[in-house]
Amino acid sequence: MTAILTSVERLVDEVLIPAAPEVDATGVIPRENFAAMAAAGLFGVAAGGDIRRMPEVGEAVISGCLATGFVWAQHHGVVLGLLRGDNAELRDELLPLLTSGEEMAGVSYAGLASHGRTLRAHPGSDGGFRLSGRAALVTGWGMIGVLGVWAYDEDADASHFVVLRDPGAVAGIDATPLNLVAAQASNTVSLQFDDVEASPEAVVDTVPGSHRPAGANLTIRMNAALPLGVCRSALRSLAATDDENAAEALAAGQRAVADLRERLDAALDDADQLYRYRAHANELAMRLASSVGVAVGSRSVLVGSDADRLVREALFCSVCATRPPIRAEMLRRLPAGD
Repeated sequence: MTAILTSVERLVDEVLIPAAPEVDATGVIPRENFAAMAAAGLFGVAAGGDIRRMPEVGEAVISGCLATGFVWAQHHGVVLGLLRGDNAELRDELLPLLTSGEEMAGVSYAGLASHGRTLRAHPGSDGGFRLSGRAALVTGWGMIGVLGVWAYDEDADASHFVVLRDPGAVAGIDATPLNLVAAQASNTVSLQFDDVEASPEAVVDTVPGSHRPAGANLTIRMNAALPLGVCRSALRSLAATDDENAAEALAAGQRAVADLRERLDAALDDADQLYRYRAHANELAMRLASSVGVAVGSRSVLVGSDADRLVREALFCSVCATRPPIRAEMLRRLPAGD
């Protein structure tokens, strides 16, 4: 994992950071971003080494380019699903393609209780399922060759993880592009499923309807890489300003980020604490992004400035991949300034 961390730091500095302003302005991720990530072995991070170091990798990638990092993070939802599921044949077929970056994947958890069970699985005629309903947010549309979705089976009171190949060509899936305040280049869409056929061979895993998926706490920790990545990007921008007061803000921000990392890592066995510290990370991202604007001054109100992008990215990360306890903690803290 140390070699991966060295590679990702180089990739962030040499590829992602230089391209980030254009990615934000054009809404297009250059192919070079993903090619460089594949060459660095980043598409297989979840499949090897110490997976608990993955948040550190994710934080670095997000700090370089939120849109690129968001697509990359969703990809790993399918990698982890294949690793944890019982479908050895599909795992053997897809993992080499996914971990090498030859294929990219998107994921939706719409069929889980935590996500409202808006995607349903109904028994099919061949032992498979027919999928109907909505997946509110799917990232990488048009870039992904594999889509993994959780769908709820009311008859069995179970959720099934189903993998679909070439999802853009699957009959019965209708995609609606979403206009996002940040990471527009991630090609995030809302998907409507209308009796989409899923064969028995496409089912990777099945869990009881009330079951909390394995690795849920680690997923919360990994999702915290979103705001912490924005924090890291904001600290980089603060370090580049010439405001004499920015040095104090930079030092305070660095201490706060380091403290939050430690707290999040120490709370891996406590979901309530993870939710709390994720909320704190969201808040810190918003504060540090605003600090960049203050340090830069009036130039920060120009569209395309670092502050403009960071404030939008902080808002994005404060609501993306959050759960009700996270939002409740933020609403408690933000007005009071705790």
